[in-house]
Amino acid sequence: MHPTVVELKRRLEALPEALARVAQAPLPDGVASLGSGSVLFTGVGMSECVAHFAEAVFRHELRIRVTGLPLSSFVSEDVKAQGQSLVLLSQGLSPNARLALARAREFSHVVLVTARSRDDARAAGLPDAATCWSLPLDGEAGFLTRVQGPLATALAVLRLGYHGAGRPAPVELPVLPAKVGAALEQGLALAKTWPLEVRRAPLLATGWYARCLELFAWAWMETWWVEPPPTWDVLQTAHGPWQQWSPRPETLLALKRPDDVPDLWPRLAAMLSPAQRLVALEASLPAPWAWFEHAAQLMGLLVGVLERAPVDLSQWPGRGGDRPLYELGR
Repeated sequence: MHPTVVELKRRLEALPEALARVAQAPLPDGVASLGSGSVLFTGVGMSECVAHFAEAVFRHELRIRVTGLPLSSFVSEDVKAQGQSLVLLSQGLSPNARLALARAREFSHVVLVTARSRDDARAAGLPDAATCWSLPLDGEAGFLTRVQGPLATALAVLRLGYHGAGRPAPVELPVLPAKVGAALEQGLALAKTWPLEVRRAPLLATGWYARCLELFAWAWMETWWVEPPPTWDVLQTAHGPWQQWSPRPETLLALKRPDDVPDLWPRLAAMLSPAQRLVALEASLPAPWAWFEHAAQLMGLLVGVLERAPVDLSQWPGRGGDRPLYELGR
C-alpha cells in the first residue's frame, strides 16, 4: 500500500473525532440572523458541494430563504441581490474564495466557515463585523481529496441553520460521530469485495434528498481520478437513465435511509436483469443526517479500494496545470 493511501485512511478514520469536536464547539456570536432574512451560500470544489447540501436542508427542513451561487458569480454579477446574508465555505481559503471576500461588504451579514484562523493572511478583506467560525480541524494538504473538512463544514453549517431558525439542537447531534464511525467500517468492508473494474457506479436516492448527492460524486472523482458517477432520483431513472444502462451490466449504489419514499426500491429492483447489481448503503438516521453516514460509507469504499489498487495520491493528474483558473482570486 502506498504511504499516501495509508495517510488518507488515517485521516478518514479520524473523521468521527473531528465531527465530535465540531459538534461540541461553541457557536460563534452573531449567527441568529441567518433565520430572519435571505441567505446566499457559496464555495468552490467540495465546499460548493457542501453549500448545495446546506441549501437543500435550509430550504426543505428549516424553511429558510436560501440560494446558492458559484464563486464565478462574484467576478461580475450583482450578487447582493441574491441574499442579505452571505455564507462562504472554504476549508483552506483557496485563492478563489477571495473573490467572495472582495464582495463581502455588499451584504448586511457575512459568515465565513473555514479551518483557517481569522487572522490568516488569506482572510484579508473579511469585514470587521463579519463572523468567522474557525473549525477545530487538522490540515488535509497534500492530496486532491478531502475526507474530514467537507463533512465537518456541513455539520457546522447545519448547526448554524438550526440555531438561526430558532430550533433546538438536533437530537442526532450527540450520536452522529459514532454513527459515522460505524458507517466508515461498513464502507471499508464493502471495499474488500468491490469489483476493481467498476470505476464509477450511479448513485440513487429518493425525495428531496436525491438533490444532496453532489459531494459523493465529487469525492469519487477526486479520489479515483475518474469521471464523477451520475446521481439520480430513483423514480427519475425510468424517465431516461434506464434507456442507457438497461442493456448492459451495471452496478448501482442505493443510498437508503429510514425515511425513504415507500415502495420505490423494490420497484427498481424488479427492473434489473441478472447481470445488474443494486448495492445498498443503508443509513440508520433520517435525512439530512443520513447524508453523513452515506458520505462515510462511500469514502470508506473509495479509500478501501485504494488499499487493493494503490496509487500515489500526491501525484494527481493535471497537478499545477490548473493555475490559470485556480488562482484567479489571487
